[in-house]
Amino acid sequence: MAKSTKAERKALEAIDEAAAAAKQAKKVAKGLPGKPAKKLRELAADAIEVGDVSKKKLRNKPGKVTKAAERAEQRVRKATRAAIVKAENKARLRAEAERAAAEAERAAAEAAARKEETKTLKKAAAKAERAAAKAEKESREADRKLDEALAPQDESPATDDDASVLAELEAPPSEVADTAAVEQEEATPDVAMPAVAEAEIAPIADAGPTAVVSTGRRAPRTPKAAPAEDLSALTVAQLRGRARAAGVAGYSRLTKAELVALLS
Repeated sequence: MAKSTKAERKALEAIDEAAAAAKQAKKVAKGLPGKPAKKLRELAADAIEVGDVSKKKLRNKPGKVTKAAERAEQRVRKATRAAIVKAENKARLRAEAERAAAEAERAAAEAAARKEETKTLKKAAAKAERAAAKAEKESREADRKLDEALAPQDESPATDDDASVLAELEAPPSEVADTAAVEQEEATPDVAMPAVAEAEIAPIADAGPTAVVSTGRRAPRTPKAAPAEDLSALTVAQLRGRARAAGVAGYSRLTKAELVALLS
């Protein structure tokens, strides 16, 4: 058996390298999309076809076979590297797109949560504002009622009768009695006595014990006292009217019993 030359061995090594590159290209093509995978598989097939040479050609033209195998290997490896880089870039871009989509989804979820939280806070703020207004109104109402409860009662303006009553209460007992006597005298009507001329009154000094004086007219008769009226049968208004007519002071504050006692 003839020994192979150095050129033949080099050609065989080039063919093996081309076959290895073609095998790697087919493996990478499985992960690529349709068109890039098809192109890479075609280059791998060319590299394998270059290595399919006859022994005669290998023995006669080893340099030519070596160059063809090296060119095929370079084309396959270059295309494989480009496909790998492209696939890596595509995967990186896909991952970045997925991360961006996830980030956008998370941001949208956070925005929706913030929107819902803002809506809830607005409702809570409006509710708190209404509660504060109601509490303020109730507080003002409570203050008003407290002021009304603590304020002194309105007193009616003092009248002349009230002043008279106060004067009577503050006056000494003697003055009160004198005032009552004067008022009683003013209330009692005077009884007119008929005047008797001095000329008609005869002296009785010398007439003796049995002398009868004749004046020519009848002596005046003493008026009879009017029967006492039952004042207790009158109403308070009627008693006050009589007290007013009689000039009694302070009658407006007296009870019925006191008015009856005063007018009796």
